Amino acid sequence: MGLALLTLASCFSAPREVETLARARVAPDFATYNIERVGLMPIVGSTLNAHQSSVLEGALFTEFSSGTDLEVVPLDSKDLEELNLGTSYLRGTYEPAAIIGAARRFRLDATLVVTVTEYQFYTPQRLSLQIDLVASETGAVIWSSSLHLDATTERVQRAVEAFYSNSGSMDNVSGNGWEIALLSPRLFAQFAAWQLARLL
Repeated sequence: MGLALLTLASCFSAPREVETLARARVAPDFATYNIERVGLMPIVGSTLNAHQSSVLEGALFTEFSSGTDLEVVPLDSKDLEELNLGTSYLRGTYEPAAIIGAARRFRLDATLVVTVTEYQFYTPQRLSLQIDLVASETGAVIWSSSLHLDATTERVQRAVEAFYSNSGSMDNVSGNGWEIALLSPRLFAQFAAWQLARLL
């Protein structure tokens, strides 16, 4: 009986710690802001096509919605066009007026502005992101985080393995299902978004 219990217990391993690869900076007065409803601006980055943007925006929306207490409101380029703010976001930047205008129209406490500085969508994947939380009240960046992932590095591979091993969703007969995440842009983006969201 004791041997059977020991065998059963070994099937349920404790969650593995996932190394934090992202870095974050928090404004000294962050706690003074009441942030509940946050807009997710369309991602800027000159190297992105529509499909790549969609994959990243979907991952960010999912992880920031589920991993924080925030109500995340995804915005698209049509939302910005209706504000008559021009197309600065197409050049890889946002004018302050675009952020403030979107915040007023959609009753947002803050806005998440995401910039992609490197994205290699094919194997070996690489992804570098900068994300800023801009307070609607002051227009100031009150939280920011950055992340660089290179699927060829051992550190990233260990973190991806731990993340997907904890979920159990990638298990297969060989036990290496997590490696699919190093090949799948959607799964790699999900891991990146989780890394960022856990610091907010």
